[in-house]
Order: sequence, then C-alpha cells, then structure tokens
Amino acid sequence: MSLLGIEMFRGLSNMELAQVLGKLEKRVRPSGAELFRQGDPGGSLFIIERGKVQLYSEMADGSRQPLALLGEGDTLGEMALLTGEPRSATAVTAAESILYEMDNEAFGQLIADKTSISAYFIRLLSQRLVQTNDRLQSSKEAQTKRVLEEADKLPPELERMITACAMLPYADQGLAKALLGVDRPLAELVAAHSSLLEFIRPDEEENGAARAQGRFRLHPRVKPIVSERYLGRHTEQETAGWLRQAAEYWLARGDWASAAAIYAERGDWEAALNIAERQGTEATATGETAATAETESETVPDTMPETLPEEAKPESANVPKTAETATASGYELLDRCPAELLLPRFSVLARYAKFCAERGREAGLAAIEAALDRRASLAYTTEQTALLYETAAELYEAIGQRQKAIDCLRKAEAIARSPQEAAESEERAYRLAKQKLEQEKSKELASRAASLLKGKRWSGLAAAVVVLASLLFFHFAEPFGGLSRHGMDFIGIGIAAVALWMVNVIPDYLVALLMAMAWVLGGLVAPEVALSGFASTTWLYMLFILAIGAAITKSGILYRLSLHALKRFPAHYRGQLRGIVAGGIALNPLIPSSSAKVSLGVPIARTLSESMGFRDRSHGSAGLGLAAMVFYGFTAPFVLTGSYTNVMAFGLFSGAKPPNWFEWFYYALPAFVIFAVIMLVLMRFMFTKTSAGRPISRQVLDDQLRILGKWTKDERWTVGTVIVCIALLILQPLHGIDNAWVMLLGFAALLLTGALDTQTLKNGVDWTFLLFIGIAFSFAEAAKELGIVQAMSEFLGKHMAGFIGSPALFLAVVMLLSFAVTLVVRDDPAVILLVIAMLPLSEQAGIDPWVLVFAILLATDPFFFAYQSPTYLTAYYSAEGKAFSHRQGQRVAFAYTLAVIVAVVASVPYWQWLGLIHK
Repeated sequence: MSLLGIEMFRGLSNMELAQVLGKLEKRVRPSGAELFRQGDPGGSLFIIERGKVQLYSEMADGSRQPLALLGEGDTLGEMALLTGEPRSATAVTAAESILYEMDNEAFGQLIADKTSISAYFIRLLSQRLVQTNDRLQSSKEAQTKRVLEEADKLPPELERMITACAMLPYADQGLAKALLGVDRPLAELVAAHSSLLEFIRPDEEENGAARAQGRFRLHPRVKPIVSERYLGRHTEQETAGWLRQAAEYWLARGDWASAAAIYAERGDWEAALNIAERQGTEATATGETAATAETESETVPDTMPETLPEEAKPESANVPKTAETATASGYELLDRCPAELLLPRFSVLARYAKFCAERGREAGLAAIEAALDRRASLAYTTEQTALLYETAAELYEAIGQRQKAIDCLRKAEAIARSPQEAAESEERAYRLAKQKLEQEKSKELASRAASLLKGKRWSGLAAAVVVLASLLFFHFAEPFGGLSRHGMDFIGIGIAAVALWMVNVIPDYLVALLMAMAWVLGGLVAPEVALSGFASTTWLYMLFILAIGAAITKSGILYRLSLHALKRFPAHYRGQLRGIVAGGIALNPLIPSSSAKVSLGVPIARTLSESMGFRDRSHGSAGLGLAAMVFYGFTAPFVLTGSYTNVMAFGLFSGAKPPNWFEWFYYALPAFVIFAVIMLVLMRFMFTKTSAGRPISRQVLDDQLRILGKWTKDERWTVGTVIVCIALLILQPLHGIDNAWVMLLGFAALLLTGALDTQTLKNGVDWTFLLFIGIAFSFAEAAKELGIVQAMSEFLGKHMAGFIGSPALFLAVVMLLSFAVTLVVRDDPAVILLVIAMLPLSEQAGIDPWVLVFAILLATDPFFFAYQSPTYLTAYYSAEGKAFSHRQGQRVAFAYTLAVIVAVVASVPYWQWLGLIHK
C-alpha cells in the first residue's frame, strides 16, 4: 500500500503529501521486532505501509495478553503523543513490515497545519474509545459472573464473611470471629476451601503482630464486585451500622488508624478526621485505655444494623489489645485527605506533618506548604505557624533540601521574635517598599522633564513636518557625497527618527522599530540585516546584565552596602563625603544603570545631611547630594559593567574586538583618578560653608542597618553571583569565555536560586530598551552595508583634517561636539549617532575604537540644562528637589565638563603607551 491509500492522508494534495513524506522516517523491520514496550515514553507514532503489528498488554506475571492485530494503513503509538502518557501497550511486528515513523515535533506541526489529519485522529480516538469501552464492559461482565459464581460455591458463612469484609480496607481473624461468627483460623479455612484464595490474601505489611493476628485483605480485582453484592443486599442504614461495628472493633483494640481507614476508604473524611483528632497522639507501646476507646467510638456513626445478632457486637472487655497496630501510625492515610478538610484541624495536621518529617515522606509537603500559604485565612496562631515552619524545616532537611530547610527555620525564628522584633521586621519591609516607591516616583518625574520640546503643543506638528520633509527630500534629491539612492533614503529615514527622538512624542523603541520596518519595506536592506542586532552576543549580554541588575535592585543589597561604606568613614562632613565617594566607586560595577544608582545614593546623602543639621539646598546638603550623584551615576563609563550604555556603544562596532572587563578597567584607570581629583577639588571649592553641620550620629547608620536585619538569602546569592561574574570577566583572558556567556551563567544562577524571579524578570528588565538597542546595533550594520560609513569617513575627513593630526585635540573636539549634540538629542540616541559618525575619523586618526567610545560616553550625559540628562533628573527628584538646586547642579555640570575633558586629554600619553593611539 502506498501513502496515497492510507486513510490518514486522504484529502491531501500530492504536494502536501510530499511535504508530509519529508517528515517521516522509513523503517523496515523483520518479523518479531519490538517497536516499543508498554511503559516506555512515547516519542513517535508509526504508520504501517506493509506488514502486520501485534499489540500486547504486559501482565503482572510477565506474560503478554494480545490486544489487537494491526495491518496496512493502520497507525499505532499516537495515543502517547496525544496524551503525553507512557506507551499503553507493547508493539511487535507479526510479519516483516515496512513502517513510517513520525516524531513528536513533526506530529505536532502536522496536526496544527492539516485539518484533515486532525479530523482523522479525532475519528480514530473516538473509535478507539468506543472499542475500549466495549472490551472493558465485556470483560467486566465476564469477570463479575465468574467471581460471583466462585463466591456462591463457598460455604454460606465464608461467603458472608468475604462479602462483609469487602466493605473494609482489611480484616483479621478476631473481627471475623467477633462480628461474623467465623471462628476457625484463616489457615484452616484456606486448607479446607482452596478457592478462598481467589478472594483473600494475607496482609503484606511488614508488621509481625498484624501477620500473627491473621490479617487479610480482599484481592483488588474481586473487591469491587463483592462489595457491590453487599450493597445490593443491605440498606444504607445497615451498611453504616456495619462500618460502625468494624470501627468499634479496632478502637477497642487501641488501633485508631484501622478505624479511621474504614471511613477514609469510603471517602468519609470527616469521620476519619474525627477519629484522628480525638486520638491526640500516635498509638504508643503501652496501648490505650478502654476509656479512650469509648471516647473515640463516639466519633463514628451510631447506627447499628438490626440484621446482625447481638452476640456479634464487640465487647471491649473481652477483646485483646495490642500495642503494635496494623499500620506504623495511621497518618499515611492523610496523604489522600482533601486539604480543605485537613488544614482547619491543626492538631491532626501538626501530628501528620511531624510523622512525615520523622520519616522523610515527601507526600506531606503538599499539605504543609498549602497550610503555610493559607495560614492567614486559617487563622493559625503565631505559635502554630512557627511550629509548622519548624516541622517543614525538618522535612526539607530529611529529604536533602537544605536551603529550603534553612529558609523555614529563619521564618520560624522571625515569627517567634518578640513583638518589638516583629515590628522591626515589618518596618524593614516597609522601608524597602517605600524606597522602591520613591525611586519610581523620581523616575516618573525625571521622565516628564527629560525633553526640551516634550509637552509643547506645536512639537508634534513640527516633528511631523520634519519627518515628511526629510523622507521626501532625500528620496527625490540627487545622491551626493558618493551615496547610492538607498543610502540617501537611509539618511532621510535616520533624520526623521532623530526628529521623533528629539520631541519624544513617540517612545524611542517604537521609533527604532518603525525605522527598521522602513528599511525593509523600502528595499534598503534585507530583513536579516535590519534585525541583525538581535542576533549578536552583545545584545544577549545586554539582556543578561539588565536581568542581573534587576536582581541586585530587588535584593536591596546596594542600600545595605552603601550604609556599611558610610559607617567606616569619619562622622564629620568630609569623612562622610569620602564615604559617599567610596560607596559610589565600590557599587559602580554592580548595577548597570546610572539612574538606579543615583536613586539610591542621593537619598542616602540627603538622610546624612538631615542628620548633620544641614538645611535644604545648603552648601553641606548640596555638596553631599551632588557628590553622590556624580560618583554613583556619572562614573559609569569608567567600568565596563557600570552601565549598559557602555556595552551598547561598543556593540556598534562590527568587527572590533571588545575589551574584557579588566582591560576596560586599566584603560580607564588614570582618567578616573584625574577626574575624581578634579571633581573633589572643584566641589570643595564650590561648597565651602559646611562647618556648621554637626557630626552624624552613628546611631542613625546603626538603626538603618538594624532595620535591614540579617543578610537575606537573595542578598547572599546576588552578591556571590555578581562577585563570581566580575571575577570571570576580569579573568577572561585566561579562560577565553565570551562576556555574554559569563553573564548567562550568572543569570541562570540567580534564576535557579530564586534570587531572580519571574515577576522581577518581567518588570525589572527594561524590555523596551532592549528593543531599541537591537535596532541600534542593526543601524550600524545597515549603515556599513549601504556605504554610509565610507561616505561619512570621506566627508568628515575633508572637513576635520586639521584635528586628525593631534589625538588630544581630536578627542577634545569630539567631546565638545558631543556636548553640543546632547542639547538636541539626548541619551542613547545621541551615543549611537556620535559613535557611528566619529568612527571613520578615529580610524584615520589612529585611535582605537575603545578610546572614542570612552570619550563619547563621558560627554553624552551632561547636565548644563536639566532636560539633557535622565541621570541628573533622577538624582534631583529622588531627593524631592531638596538636596540641591538646579543652579547648584549647573555649577557642578561645568566642573564635570572640565574634569572629563582634562581626564581624557591627559590620558592620551598613557593610551599611546598602551598602543591604543598610534600617532
């Protein structure tokens, strides 16, 4: 039979059939070959083109029961793919066969794409379901008939015994004698009536006393049939009475677990829990008193069957008690108890949890975790909650989950604290939440003030005019400067994007995406070039470093480390100023966001100012606040991981070898030293009237650290991961692992340890920025492909030839130009434009790309005017505008400009010595 004749493929065209055939693997199997075995995972299905396949069911004794013989055109194995369950049968070829095998992925695509094949499997499943139900029904009827016939052959008292015991989980000789009048030992009964073994089997539990008492159960295959006979013969009241009698029998023997098991098996968990709750403790080696048994017997239904003789009722005084019950304790019954019934009964839950902890039973975890999650609604007391956490810690320890055990012990310790300590813990959580809220508020205020034209009524209209004019002019104008028609269009689209970035009426990332769409629709570049930035390892590095930065922010570790840094410096103004500088330097590599760092550092500086008695915007307040802003936020370019913009800027160079962390550090070290000295000298000169402030009380810092409490798990994992990542980045020349994969390892570690959760990943990572950066990287590649870079190199080379001969002069001009550009275009778009424009000139000047990037990064975040710098605005609003005024900030902006230009120019000899500048 060909594929055309197989029902599964009817309705497909020849082309579709050819496509399907490409997804199949042809297999030739000899007779007797096993295709798969029952219980195996199902990874594929088979289609029989020629031959036969026999399906078997594997029996418990190792034998095989034939199920179906499949022939040409039939399919097999599809159930495992559809349900995800293991193979339900064993398949063996009954003759030499040719089969087609389809894996799970191809099957999923076929089901999704071809409605006719989906319909085929729906029909097939329906047919299989009907056939299975018919076989099961026939088998059940035959089995029922056979079992009842065998039962009728037994003596009446034995038939009555097995019928009544079918309603119980198990029974023993004592129960059979006391309640059913069967007084012969079980062994004698089996010897006299061997057919009894068709119905009962000895208890298999490892319990010597249970075996000695002649414990037995009904075989699972006959129990439902015999229990139906019992229910057919007795009323509901009689059935309830029989269950009560059996429960009283076990309670009289001190075996509350067996009594509870009777009701648990019937699904009457209320009655089972009543027995467990009255029990109070596990059965002990000394047994239980008759009074206890009588008390517990009140918890079961009080209806007695009228049909049973009075002498069959148990007499507690005559029933021997045993210390060793049928089960180890009975609490394993509660594995199946619905949580909504178990959790409100704390005494039972606590003993069940303790039982699981002592035996390392993972089955108890679900109930314990559910109880802890719902403890508030269940109104557990503080002591009860602490006890649950302690028990959970024991269980986690028993099953080898040490970290979770430690977490539970800490929570138990926190709950068990004094009211004062609990209040402090709540205060810490409140402070962290308040800090987060203040940061968000300052970011929002900074965002509103970040554009010169944003909010102006005419700005949107002006931008639209510029966009339209740019697109039309460059599309219809004659190409110049050696540009192609596509190159002209590319420049027109770029200028239009810059206009939209200036007014900020449309989000930056959306402008970038629209720009890429215009490239593709205009035929300028292929889609893979327009989106090539997303395929670079630099883009992945950006993703991972942003995620790690989100984890750092979430942990709150930066705040703690900043306080520790301040605590280790003298308490007067100058000492705390040095502490702020040191804190900014130490934390600079840890989080790749300048705005995030200043939103942390400036509020700390403001708190110090208040503690020293400085008035708002006084010299002392402004000196500390602006120092925090500069050394927390504006030193980011000096370290590779100081800002994601560093990586973004260098990622614009296609083909340039990126420096590793250590190389970036020692390239920038002299410039940083010069910058820091100049800034501190100038700020000391600008803010001289600081002696009126009183020394800060150490108690302020101690109180803040005490509120934070001990280091949390997230803080430890975050700090450890960041330290390891930075160490690997520093040692990159030795191990050769790309920076992106180092950060991937850190990202994975934070996810696996829970320091970075899904919510933080969603909300803490700037996904819109990643979209923008992906297109920015593509911009550089597209500009290179269209000849824009070469044309720009020739154009700028002619007009700036006078600066190229002197590296120091060239870099100074680049930085001044960068300051000027940021008056119009801010932030990351300015970096992109300047880096791409200046690259050709830096190559002509013999300047390494890193030096150019470094100079541009230092010069593209000035704050002469507030709207220019998001970092400045975040710093200003994070202190509610009270730490310093815009005028004070403007004075520092000019100092910053002088410092970075001098630092870069003064570092030229050092970079020449390193070989980064060749002239």
